Amino acid sequence: MKEEEFRPIAKDILQHYGLIVIEIKPKQGVLSPDFEAIGKNDKYTIELKEKDDDQEEFSRDLEVLSRGEFVEKSIPIIHRNTMSGIIRKGVKQILAHDPIGQSFRMLWLHSAGHNSSLHYERFHKTLFGSQILFSLNLPETTTCYYFHESAFYSWRNYLDGAILTYNNKAQLCINSLSPRVEMFRKSELVLCMCDGLCDPQKLEEHGDMIADCDIDRKKPDLVKSYLRNKYGLDHLQTINMKEISCTVAVSMDENK
Repeated sequence: MKEEEFRPIAKDILQHYGLIVIEIKPKQGVLSPDFEAIGKNDKYTIELKEKDDDQEEFSRDLEVLSRGEFVEKSIPIIHRNTMSGIIRKGVKQILAHDPIGQSFRMLWLHSAGHNSSLHYERFHKTLFGSQILFSLNLPETTTCYYFHESAFYSWRNYLDGAILTYNNKAQLCINSLSPRVEMFRKSELVLCMCDGLCDPQKLEEHGDMIADCDIDRKKPDLVKSYLRNKYGLDHLQTINMKEISCTVAVSMDENK
């Protein structure tokens, strides 16, 4: 599904939550977001962005499969510069429309294509700079938010949150570093989507971690040392996640 095809779906979802949605008509040579969404007490400026599969990579995979060969992949689920670029462009479009923050400023990041779940996870990690951690002092692995460089940190004064969607799933991510985070948490859209929130400060209450420090994120050992001291841990190590897949073409010809 292309971005222009998903746009009316996004509009319908916002209207379902009781918001009046105004599509912002783009002007030539002028940056602009997609929507203004207006509730009884709150107003949102929203830019929709979509990440689909890499068509060149998809074509290469089809060529390999057409030869009867396997396509094997091991893809890291990490912060991506591609996602950062998408987010950066979206924020600039929002700021061109609402430079002083008269509305809550949000991105809607939709993941499409065969690898939609992978795009979704990468968007999530790029927003939050999150990292899976393991400790001998804890009963299970945990997620640390802002462990790495993150879009929410970079744009903390300009971006209040983001809606992430793929297939039939949706999650509203709260930028807990925004100076308006408490107001945003009480806003109408957040309350409507309360069953699908990712709010680091709330998740910390249930065992996740937050790297709320000024340490250079290119020095992960220092970040881990900070977290050990903050949470009283003797041991802490990172676990890097990957999506591993193997694809083969299956012929439907009964004679083969």
